[in-house]
Amino acid sequence: MSRTVIFLLGAAGSVAIEIATLNEIYQSWTPETTGLPVRYKKVGFWVTRILLAASAGGLALLYEIDKPVLAVNIGASAPLILRALGQGFKNTTIPPGA
Repeated sequence: MSRTVIFLLGAAGSVAIEIATLNEIYQSWTPETTGLPVRYKKVGFWVTRILLAASAGGLALLYEIDKPVLAVNIGASAPLILRALGQGFKNTTIPPGA
């Protein structure tokens, strides 16, 4: 599988999460609902979303994924992976005898 395909599948996994979020919004739609959440009308949200999708594709490349479903899975998991990387490793010790 080419690197371009891996990147695109990772990005697609990230986009799929936003589609699932939109589906949840539509499923909870009521007559009182006035429209989409405000975040969808902001340019900053879309810039961030595009960057997140690109990061997801990049993660799929970094993990050297060779199966399409795994590339999509990494893309969908990208926000959690990036958050964990951003927080760094916690200094935890395992108590003796544990």
